[in-house]
Amino acid sequence: MSGIQHSAFNIQHSSMRNYLDDDRPIKLRRDRTNTPASGRPFVLAVVLCLVAGALIVLDRQGMITSIRLLAQQVVAPIAQQLTGLRDAMNDLAAAPRSEAGLQAHIQSLEQENSQLKADNLRLEQAGVENEFLRQQLQIQREQPWTLLGAEVTVRPPDAGRRVMTIARGTADGVTVGMAVIGQNPGGPAALVGVIETASAHTAEVLLITDVSSQISARVIHGTIASLGLTQGQWQRGSRLTLGQIDRSTQIAPGDSVVSAGLTGSLHVDLDLAAVPANIPIGSVDTVAASGQVQSAELRPFVDPDQVRYVWVILNQDD
Repeated sequence: MSGIQHSAFNIQHSSMRNYLDDDRPIKLRRDRTNTPASGRPFVLAVVLCLVAGALIVLDRQGMITSIRLLAQQVVAPIAQQLTGLRDAMNDLAAAPRSEAGLQAHIQSLEQENSQLKADNLRLEQAGVENEFLRQQLQIQREQPWTLLGAEVTVRPPDAGRRVMTIARGTADGVTVGMAVIGQNPGGPAALVGVIETASAHTAEVLLITDVSSQISARVIHGTIASLGLTQGQWQRGSRLTLGQIDRSTQIAPGDSVVSAGLTGSLHVDLDLAAVPANIPIGSVDTVAASGQVQSAELRPFVDPDQVRYVWVILNQDD
Protein backbone atom coordinates (compact mmCIF):
# COMPACT_ATOMS: atom_id res chain seq x y z
CA MET A 1 0.00 0.00 0.00
CA SER A 2 2.82 2.40 0.79
CA GLY A 3 4.23 1.81 -2.69
CA ILE A 4 0.96 2.67 -4.33
CA GLN A 5 0.64 5.87 -2.30
CA HIS A 6 4.18 6.80 -3.17
CA SER A 7 3.51 6.34 -6.86
CA ALA A 8 0.37 8.55 -6.73
CA PHE A 9 2.27 11.32 -4.99
CA ASN A 10 4.96 11.19 -7.63
CA ILE A 11 2.38 11.49 -10.41
CA GLN A 12 0.69 14.53 -8.79
CA HIS A 13 4.02 16.18 -8.10
CA SER A 14 5.09 15.61 -11.67
CA SER A 15 1.87 17.14 -12.99
CA MET A 16 2.17 20.25 -10.85
CA ARG A 17 5.76 20.65 -11.93
CA ASN A 18 4.74 20.43 -15.58
CA TYR A 19 2.18 23.23 -15.11
CA LEU A 20 4.62 25.39 -13.25
CA ASP A 21 7.43 24.84 -15.73
CA ASP A 22 5.18 25.50 -18.75
CA ASP A 23 5.78 29.14 -19.94
CA ARG A 24 2.85 29.22 -22.35
CA PRO A 25 0.00 31.60 -21.37
CA ILE A 26 -3.16 30.06 -20.13
CA LYS A 27 -6.01 30.64 -22.59
CA LEU A 28 -9.31 31.67 -21.04
CA ARG A 29 -12.64 30.69 -22.61
CA ARG A 30 -13.68 33.39 -25.07
CA ASP A 31 -17.02 35.22 -24.78
CA ARG A 32 -19.63 33.82 -27.07
CA THR A 33 -20.90 37.24 -28.27
CA ASN A 34 -19.34 38.70 -31.34
CA THR A 35 -20.04 42.36 -30.27
CA PRO A 36 -17.17 44.17 -28.55
CA ALA A 37 -17.91 45.41 -25.02
CA SER A 38 -17.15 48.98 -26.08
CA GLY A 39 -20.00 48.90 -28.68
CA ARG A 40 -22.85 47.84 -26.36
CA PRO A 41 -23.92 51.37 -25.20
CA PHE A 42 -24.11 52.52 -28.82
CA VAL A 43 -26.31 49.58 -29.80
CA LEU A 44 -28.57 50.17 -26.80
CA ALA A 45 -28.92 53.88 -27.69
CA VAL A 46 -29.82 53.02 -31.28
CA VAL A 47 -32.45 50.53 -30.11
CA LEU A 48 -34.00 53.08 -27.73
CA CYS A 49 -34.09 55.73 -30.46
CA LEU A 50 -35.82 53.32 -32.81
CA VAL A 51 -38.40 52.41 -30.15
CA ALA A 52 -39.03 56.10 -29.34
CA GLY A 53 -39.42 56.95 -33.03
CA ALA A 54 -41.85 54.11 -33.52
CA LEU A 55 -43.93 55.27 -30.52
CA ILE A 56 -44.01 58.85 -31.84
CA VAL A 57 -45.20 57.69 -35.27
CA LEU A 58 -47.87 55.46 -33.74
CA ASP A 59 -49.04 58.30 -31.45
CA ARG A 60 -49.38 60.71 -34.37
CA GLN A 61 -51.44 58.13 -36.19
CA GLY A 62 -53.66 57.77 -33.14
CA MET A 63 -52.88 54.10 -32.71
CA ILE A 64 -51.79 54.35 -29.07
CA THR A 65 -54.14 57.12 -27.92
CA SER A 66 -56.54 54.69 -26.29
CA ILE A 67 -53.68 53.01 -24.47
CA ARG A 68 -52.39 56.38 -23.21
CA LEU A 69 -55.86 57.44 -22.07
CA LEU A 70 -56.35 54.14 -20.30
CA ALA A 71 -53.02 54.57 -18.58
CA GLN A 72 -53.97 58.09 -17.53
CA GLN A 73 -57.28 56.85 -16.13
CA VAL A 74 -55.44 54.25 -14.11
CA VAL A 75 -52.68 56.54 -12.91
CA ALA A 76 -54.77 59.68 -12.22
CA PRO A 77 -56.74 58.31 -9.20
CA ILE A 78 -53.53 56.98 -7.71
CA ALA A 79 -51.84 60.33 -8.20
CA GLN A 80 -54.79 62.13 -6.58
CA GLN A 81 -54.71 59.80 -3.61
CA LEU A 82 -50.99 60.30 -3.23
CA THR A 83 -51.42 64.09 -3.48
CA GLY A 84 -54.20 64.02 -0.87
CA LEU A 85 -52.07 61.85 1.39
CA ARG A 86 -49.17 64.27 0.98
CA ASP A 87 -51.39 67.27 1.82
CA ALA A 88 -52.82 65.45 4.84
CA MET A 89 -49.31 64.64 6.04
CA ASN A 90 -48.28 68.27 5.57
CA ASP A 91 -51.33 69.46 7.51
CA LEU A 92 -50.62 66.95 10.22
CA ALA A 93 -47.00 68.05 10.39
CA ALA A 94 -48.03 71.71 10.54
CA ALA A 95 -50.80 71.16 13.13
CA PRO A 96 -50.11 72.35 16.65
CA ARG A 97 -49.04 69.64 19.04
CA SER A 98 -49.89 71.07 22.45
CA GLU A 99 -53.38 71.44 23.93
CA ALA A 100 -52.99 75.21 24.09
CA GLY A 101 -51.98 75.25 20.44
CA LEU A 102 -55.00 73.13 19.51
CA GLN A 103 -57.33 75.48 21.36
CA ALA A 104 -55.82 78.48 19.62
CA HIS A 105 -56.15 76.73 16.26
CA ILE A 106 -59.81 75.90 16.94
CA GLN A 107 -60.52 79.47 17.98
CA SER A 108 -58.87 80.76 14.82
CA LEU A 109 -61.00 78.43 12.69
CA GLU A 110 -64.17 79.53 14.50
CA GLN A 111 -63.33 83.19 13.91
CA GLU A 112 -62.65 82.49 10.25
CA ASN A 113 -65.97 80.63 9.93
CA SER A 114 -67.81 83.51 11.61
CA GLN A 115 -66.19 86.00 9.24
CA LEU A 116 -67.14 83.88 6.22
CA LYS A 117 -70.77 83.74 7.39
CA ALA A 118 -70.83 87.52 7.87
CA ASP A 119 -69.34 88.07 4.42
CA ASN A 120 -71.88 85.69 2.88
CA LEU A 121 -74.74 87.53 4.60
CA ARG A 122 -73.47 90.87 3.29
CA LEU A 123 -73.28 89.42 -0.21
CA GLU A 124 -76.86 88.15 0.04
CA GLN A 125 -78.08 91.54 1.28
CA ALA A 126 -76.21 93.29 -1.50
CA GLY A 127 -77.82 90.93 -4.01
CA VAL A 128 -81.30 91.78 -2.71
CA GLU A 129 -80.58 95.51 -2.77
CA ASN A 130 -79.20 95.25 -6.29
CA GLU A 131 -82.37 93.52 -7.43
CA PHE A 132 -84.55 96.26 -5.94
CA LEU A 133 -82.37 98.93 -7.55
CA ARG A 134 -82.64 97.12 -10.89
CA GLN A 135 -86.43 97.12 -10.56
CA GLN A 136 -86.42 100.80 -9.63
CA LEU A 137 -84.31 101.75 -12.66
CA GLN A 138 -86.62 99.76 -14.92
CA ILE A 139 -89.71 101.51 -13.51
CA GLN A 140 -88.11 104.94 -13.87
CA ARG A 141 -87.25 104.19 -17.50
CA GLU A 142 -90.88 103.38 -18.20
CA GLN A 143 -92.58 106.05 -16.05
CA PRO A 144 -91.88 109.77 -15.37
CA TRP A 145 -91.53 109.23 -11.63
CA THR A 146 -88.84 109.96 -9.06
CA LEU A 147 -88.82 106.96 -6.72
CA LEU A 148 -87.65 106.28 -3.20
CA GLY A 149 -87.22 102.63 -2.24
CA ALA A 150 -88.53 101.54 1.16
CA GLU A 151 -88.64 98.29 3.09
CA VAL A 152 -91.90 97.24 4.70
CA THR A 153 -91.14 96.91 8.42
CA VAL A 154 -94.46 96.45 10.23
CA ARG A 155 -97.89 95.08 9.36
CA PRO A 156 -100.23 95.77 12.29
CA PRO A 157 -102.39 92.76 13.18
CA ASP A 158 -105.47 95.00 13.45
CA ALA A 159 -108.01 93.43 11.09
CA GLY A 160 -110.08 96.61 11.19
CA ARG A 161 -107.60 98.58 9.06
CA ARG A 162 -105.28 97.69 6.20
CA VAL A 163 -102.05 99.62 6.80
CA MET A 164 -98.32 99.00 6.79
CA THR A 165 -95.26 100.86 8.05
CA ILE A 166 -92.25 101.57 5.85
CA ALA A 167 -88.69 102.49 6.83
CA ARG A 168 -88.75 105.96 5.22
CA GLY A 169 -89.97 109.26 6.60
CA THR A 170 -89.89 113.03 6.34
CA ALA A 171 -86.09 113.01 6.59
CA ASP A 172 -86.12 111.20 3.24
CA GLY A 173 -88.58 113.60 1.63
CA VAL A 174 -91.74 111.58 2.31
CA THR A 175 -94.93 113.56 2.93
CA VAL A 176 -98.59 112.71 3.52
CA GLY A 177 -100.56 111.94 0.36
CA MET A 178 -97.70 110.47 -1.68
CA ALA A 179 -98.44 107.34 -3.70
CA VAL A 180 -96.73 104.06 -2.82
CA ILE A 181 -96.24 101.41 -5.50
CA GLY A 182 -95.10 97.80 -5.58
CA GLN A 183 -94.35 95.22 -8.23
CA ASN A 184 -94.81 91.51 -8.71
CA PRO A 185 -92.40 89.55 -10.94
CA GLY A 186 -93.54 89.87 -14.53
CA GLY A 187 -96.24 92.45 -13.73
CA PRO A 188 -96.49 96.22 -13.88
CA ALA A 189 -95.50 98.55 -11.07
CA ALA A 190 -98.87 99.33 -9.47
CA LEU A 191 -100.43 101.35 -6.68
CA VAL A 192 -100.56 99.65 -3.27
CA GLY A 193 -101.35 102.58 -0.96
CA VAL A 194 -100.96 106.22 0.03
CA ILE A 195 -98.84 107.79 2.80
CA GLU A 196 -101.25 108.50 5.67
CA THR A 197 -98.85 109.68 8.40
CA ALA A 198 -95.12 110.31 8.43
CA SER A 199 -92.46 110.78 11.09
CA ALA A 200 -88.76 111.49 10.64
CA HIS A 201 -87.74 107.95 9.68
CA THR A 202 -90.94 105.95 9.25
CA ALA A 203 -94.29 106.39 7.55
CA GLU A 204 -97.66 104.65 7.71
CA VAL A 205 -99.25 103.63 4.42
CA LEU A 206 -103.01 103.26 4.02
CA LEU A 207 -103.49 100.37 1.62
CA ILE A 208 -105.82 100.71 -1.36
CA THR A 209 -107.74 97.67 -0.13
CA ASP A 210 -108.83 99.43 3.08
CA VAL A 211 -112.46 100.55 3.07
CA SER A 212 -111.45 104.13 3.85
CA SER A 213 -109.17 104.34 0.79
CA GLN A 214 -110.63 106.30 -2.14
CA ILE A 215 -108.64 107.01 -5.30
CA SER A 216 -109.83 108.73 -8.46
CA ALA A 217 -109.35 106.39 -11.40
CA ARG A 218 -109.96 105.86 -15.09
CA VAL A 219 -111.10 102.61 -16.65
CA ILE A 220 -109.65 102.07 -20.12
CA HIS A 221 -111.92 100.33 -22.64
CA GLY A 222 -110.31 100.34 -26.06
CA THR A 223 -109.67 104.01 -26.89
CA ILE A 224 -112.10 105.30 -24.26
CA ALA A 225 -111.07 106.21 -20.68
CA SER A 226 -113.95 106.83 -18.26
CA LEU A 227 -113.62 108.47 -14.86
CA GLY A 228 -114.63 106.70 -11.65
CA LEU A 229 -113.65 106.24 -8.00
CA THR A 230 -111.92 103.20 -6.56
CA GLN A 231 -112.58 102.20 -2.96
CA GLY A 232 -111.15 99.47 -0.80
CA GLN A 233 -113.46 96.60 0.04
CA TRP A 234 -111.20 94.26 2.03
CA GLN A 235 -113.36 94.48 5.19
CA ARG A 236 -116.43 93.73 3.07
CA GLY A 237 -115.12 90.54 1.55
CA SER A 238 -113.43 91.77 -1.62
CA ARG A 239 -110.42 93.83 -2.65
CA LEU A 240 -111.50 96.88 -4.67
CA THR A 241 -114.53 98.37 -6.36
CA LEU A 242 -114.77 100.99 -9.10
CA GLY A 243 -117.93 103.05 -8.77
CA GLN A 244 -119.69 106.21 -9.99
CA ILE A 245 -119.34 105.23 -13.65
CA ASP A 246 -122.01 106.41 -16.06
CA ARG A 247 -124.11 103.51 -17.28
CA SER A 248 -123.60 104.50 -20.90
CA THR A 249 -119.87 103.90 -20.53
CA GLN A 250 -118.69 100.62 -21.97
CA ILE A 251 -116.57 98.57 -19.60
CA ALA A 252 -115.85 94.87 -19.63
CA PRO A 253 -113.88 92.28 -17.62
CA GLY A 254 -110.19 92.60 -18.32
CA ASP A 255 -110.21 96.39 -18.79
CA SER A 256 -107.29 98.12 -17.07
CA VAL A 257 -107.81 100.75 -14.37
CA VAL A 258 -105.26 103.51 -13.64
CA SER A 259 -105.18 106.49 -11.29
CA ALA A 260 -106.71 109.71 -12.64
CA GLY A 261 -104.70 112.18 -10.53
CA LEU A 262 -107.87 114.05 -9.46
CA THR A 263 -108.29 112.74 -5.93
CA GLY A 264 -107.36 116.06 -4.37
CA SER A 265 -110.41 117.70 -5.96
CA LEU A 266 -112.81 115.13 -4.51
CA HIS A 267 -112.55 116.61 -0.99
CA VAL A 268 -112.00 113.30 0.79
CA ASP A 269 -110.53 113.21 4.29
CA LEU A 270 -106.97 112.42 3.16
CA ASP A 271 -104.80 114.83 1.25
CA LEU A 272 -104.28 112.69 -1.82
CA ALA A 273 -103.46 115.42 -4.31
CA ALA A 274 -99.89 114.09 -4.52
CA VAL A 275 -101.10 110.85 -6.19
CA PRO A 276 -100.13 111.30 -9.87
CA ALA A 277 -102.14 110.10 -12.83
CA ASN A 278 -101.62 106.90 -14.82
CA ILE A 279 -100.46 104.66 -11.97
CA PRO A 280 -101.74 101.13 -12.73
CA ILE A 281 -104.24 99.94 -10.12
CA GLY A 282 -105.87 96.75 -11.37
CA SER A 283 -108.15 95.15 -13.91
CA VAL A 284 -111.93 94.76 -14.08
CA ASP A 285 -113.15 91.41 -12.78
CA THR A 286 -116.97 91.74 -12.88
CA VAL A 287 -119.41 94.52 -13.87
CA ALA A 288 -122.79 95.36 -12.29
CA ALA A 289 -125.37 98.11 -13.11
CA SER A 290 -127.70 99.93 -10.73
CA GLY A 291 -129.94 102.75 -11.93
CA GLN A 292 -128.03 105.28 -13.99
CA VAL A 293 -124.59 104.14 -12.84
CA GLN A 294 -122.57 100.98 -12.93
CA SER A 295 -119.75 99.57 -10.83
CA ALA A 296 -117.07 96.94 -11.17
CA GLU A 297 -115.06 94.74 -8.90
CA LEU A 298 -111.33 95.06 -9.49
CA ARG A 299 -108.45 92.66 -9.14
CA PRO A 300 -105.37 94.71 -8.10
CA PHE A 301 -102.21 94.22 -10.13
CA VAL A 302 -100.24 93.96 -6.88
CA ASP A 303 -101.64 92.48 -3.67
CA PRO A 304 -100.70 95.03 -0.95
CA ASP A 305 -100.64 92.29 1.67
CA GLN A 306 -97.84 90.42 -0.15
CA VAL A 307 -95.29 93.16 -0.89
CA ARG A 308 -92.10 93.34 1.17
CA TYR A 309 -90.46 96.24 -0.62
CA VAL A 310 -92.14 99.31 -2.10
CA TRP A 311 -91.35 102.64 -3.74
CA VAL A 312 -92.67 106.06 -2.79
CA ILE A 313 -93.35 108.36 -5.74
CA LEU A 314 -91.72 111.60 -4.60
CA ASN A 315 -92.85 113.56 -7.62
CA GLN A 316 -93.91 113.18 -11.22
CA ASP A 317 -91.61 114.70 -13.81
CA ASP A 318 -93.72 116.20 -16.55
